[in-house]
Amino acid sequence: MQVKEIIINKFITTKRLSTYDDFDDYELNIKMSKDYYIPLAILEIALKNSINSIFERFYGAGWLTVGAQFLKGDLLEKIAVAKDKLTHRNETITKDKLIAELSFGFWTALFQSPYKHQMRISDLKQIFPNLPTKETDFIDRKIISAKLDHIRKFRNRIFHYEKIVGKAEFDTIKEDIDEILDYFDDEICDFAKRLNGE
Repeated sequence: MQVKEIIINKFITTKRLSTYDDFDDYELNIKMSKDYYIPLAILEIALKNSINSIFERFYGAGWLTVGAQFLKGDLLEKIAVAKDKLTHRNETITKDKLIAELSFGFWTALFQSPYKHQMRISDLKQIFPNLPTKETDFIDRKIISAKLDHIRKFRNRIFHYEKIVGKAEFDTIKEDIDEILDYFDDEICDFAKRLNGE
């Protein structure tokens, strides 16, 4: 039996491979996923910390640990689940641990319409200091929310080892990731590209 067949039958399974054209397509998917790991990781960490930094100024240092009044039920539930996970691991519940534990989906949900009063243009400019001016390219909460939701779906496919090859809905994903990184500042975008060997 060839090495490729052993790998497929013993470790990957034909079921997982069935969504790909062939083994080469599967290999390409792994290589492409690897290329996106660094920018996605940097984007996620930057987003979490940037939002927290601004929200601490607006709503107090305990906005996350005590559950700020503006948070809706679904996000309060996600905070409760994150706290439970920390408790089950015998970890002290702190702001920093909660920030790390909460999913990317928690943070991207803050850009959806229930949080429009927390994400006005003036707020966005503080989260994303390099956001274009209204005269240059008008970027509002809805536009950022759509881009982040697109990135979140892609990120989940990458982090759950799912297929990204040949998915037309992700044709512009690199541009979206680079654009959001650039909204933070030029340096973080350049940092992600340098680490990724671009």
